[in-house]
Amino acid sequence: MFIIASEQTRELDRLQKYLDKLSQPYRVFVTNLETDLDQQTESLATFFTQKDPASKIGKPLFFNDLAVPELWECWTLGITTYLFDGEERRANVVLREDILSRTVERVEWFGQGEEIVSIDVYNRYGWRSKQSLLTESGQPYLDIYLNRQQEEVLLHFVSQGTFLLQTPKRRDRLYANKKELQRAVLEQVLPEDEAVLLMDKALLDVVKEKPKERLAYCASDAHDLDEIKEQVSQILLVEDGLLREKIDGITALSGFVDVEQESFQPEALVMTASQEVEGLSSLVHQFPQVTFYIAALTAMGPKLTDLATRSNVRLYPGISLDKYEDLLSSCSIYLDCNQGEEVWSSSLHALENGQVLFGLKSTVHQEAYKNLSTITDTVEEMEQQLDTLLQQPETYKELVREQARILKLPEKETLEELFKRLEGGTA
Repeated sequence: MFIIASEQTRELDRLQKYLDKLSQPYRVFVTNLETDLDQQTESLATFFTQKDPASKIGKPLFFNDLAVPELWECWTLGITTYLFDGEERRANVVLREDILSRTVERVEWFGQGEEIVSIDVYNRYGWRSKQSLLTESGQPYLDIYLNRQQEEVLLHFVSQGTFLLQTPKRRDRLYANKKELQRAVLEQVLPEDEAVLLMDKALLDVVKEKPKERLAYCASDAHDLDEIKEQVSQILLVEDGLLREKIDGITALSGFVDVEQESFQPEALVMTASQEVEGLSSLVHQFPQVTFYIAALTAMGPKLTDLATRSNVRLYPGISLDKYEDLLSSCSIYLDCNQGEEVWSSSLHALENGQVLFGLKSTVHQEAYKNLSTITDTVEEMEQQLDTLLQQPETYKELVREQARILKLPEKETLEELFKRLEGGTA
């Protein structure tokens, strides 16, 4: 399976997660010039600079291992790291997202004074993969893409929009613009014997020679797809949301869960944008054996913070996306009891992660949820349903299957058959 996307997006991440659940092998090609990519992903730049498999071996560069002239020093002041030549500050060292690891994302070099004149970008394998030279106004005028041996391979003359490919045999090639470079690379990387999942409709013209039976288009919603449907065998919906009605040629991936991979844990998650979570205090007191994870994008009001004194409560104000995804994968219960807007389509994400949905008909964020046996009229009824599950944890998988049946969520067997047809090139 070969995925083509314009860049690494949330939709691409979701598609990859679905394919992983199905144990479906895939490769990804992004049509930008990103150089910090995982082993399964390639870009217009890495196509030229990471041809050697050894290029994708290694770990992020620790800041103290940065190569600098003799007698230069790396100093950390607060959370910021600098390079000093004596008392003169020569560069900013920008650390990767996981700041505590103190690994290098890029180095911003100063000219006269503290005007940044160039930026070195380091990838997750610990080597410099790109150098940008800047104008006096701080805009790049030349981007240099390097291989692991620090040879200049691809030059991007930013103001002109042109690209120069430099080869060891002096057979340099000039590309007039990014589109020309993109087309040339895709002609080489498009597989002859793999299905293609396209996430950028602007590239439909590039893949027009591929058999329609081996092409699928990944869309964020089901609108304005008639023209695209004529060019591919299948539309895959990868954005959050339940498909209200069955449409020929369109398959929703949202909500898919591999039940057999799940196991029950007495842990409950609620994601909320307000402190008004119906029945939460009662549930916390009623079920001390359940750990309740309460998360929000913002600070929390006293109705939630007061629960922090309970040993079975964990609060996550200003939760990060990584932590949110950790909780989704570890909890087996989701409480759709919060008033107001839903955050991040969290109830659907909970379904995908094998969580049993509990909630009130007055608070659930999808009308279809009201058909579930675990969605009740009162808090007391919800407590009874939860107590039954805790007393009989062996019923957990059946409840997950029941959710999938009632909500008409994608079934594993159906998706496996779909991708098998795509790979086989049969309609």
